[in-house]
Amino acid sequence: MKNQRNVLVFVIFVFLLCLTVNPLFAAEKSKPIIIKLSDQLNIENPQYKAHMYFADLVKEKTNGAIEVQVFPNSQLGNARESLEGTLTGVIEMTKAAAAAVSPFVKELSVFSLPYVFTNKEDIFKALDGKVGQILNKKLEDAGFKLISYYDAGFRHVLNSKRPINRLEDLKGLKIRVMGDPIMIESFNTLGALATPIAYAELYSALKQGVVDGAENPVVAIYAMKFYEVTKYLSLTNHFYDLNLVVMGKKFFDEKLTSEQQKIILESGKETQIYERQLWADLEKDAIGKLEEGGMVVNTLDLIPFQKAVADIIEKSKSIIGADLLEEALSVSEK
Repeated sequence: MKNQRNVLVFVIFVFLLCLTVNPLFAAEKSKPIIIKLSDQLNIENPQYKAHMYFADLVKEKTNGAIEVQVFPNSQLGNARESLEGTLTGVIEMTKAAAAAVSPFVKELSVFSLPYVFTNKEDIFKALDGKVGQILNKKLEDAGFKLISYYDAGFRHVLNSKRPINRLEDLKGLKIRVMGDPIMIESFNTLGALATPIAYAELYSALKQGVVDGAENPVVAIYAMKFYEVTKYLSLTNHFYDLNLVVMGKKFFDEKLTSEQQKIILESGKETQIYERQLWADLEKDAIGKLEEGGMVVNTLDLIPFQKAVADIIEKSKSIIGADLLEEALSVSEK
């Protein structure tokens, strides 16, 4: 009888302990994992919509266990600062242009080379094939986990001085470029004065005349309202603007369960498809909207521009790697 009483007391004690401790434990467990996603673009850019799509997918698939918080407008730093923050763990995720990631992964400079790719079908084929496999491995070696490749279209020259119809029209123009050495060399070779400036500072730099122009995809030009501070848009199609969404590999490996890792990667693939279609739809209307905003848009013969920078591709084999470059070029030739 005494033993039964002791057992009953013990059971009641355990029950009461569960009532007091378990809610605290449950509350602690229910706290979502916060993933901060840094971007330099504003909320008008379609990629912001893609980020929110990704955040919703992850929240739904993890039943709220992971919350992706998107920080646009360089709130968490410029591209370089955000990438470094992703490596150190200050930020969990970053979206950046390939040119901004190339100082960490030199092979990504293949997308900084002028006129390597001439259509998006070849680009997507390369990224979904051997070129993408090589780049993914290099990203991991550098401490990044690839989540998505974003399409940002081909880049074109905009400026406030004159339309670009011939090589001579670029001569002496201060054109803002990203800090990629190959991009800088390309524009200097074309006769412009390549001027690296942080993207967040570009609108004011154009307005104040710090630079005469820039080179951006048409959707980004419209989203950032560069038509307000420049007049001419020449469809030079010189670089393809690959963007990457990456997570710190250390965070991915150590802070997420295998199931959560799978969800993040699946959501990234779904978002990649969504973003590509979103960008393609918006690209159709962007030029018309820029013209409505006051820009003068022109096409031009690209062959002289391609010939002028042909040597840069050959010289870049030692930087990018001959195998990767030849694989990329072979996709366009097939």
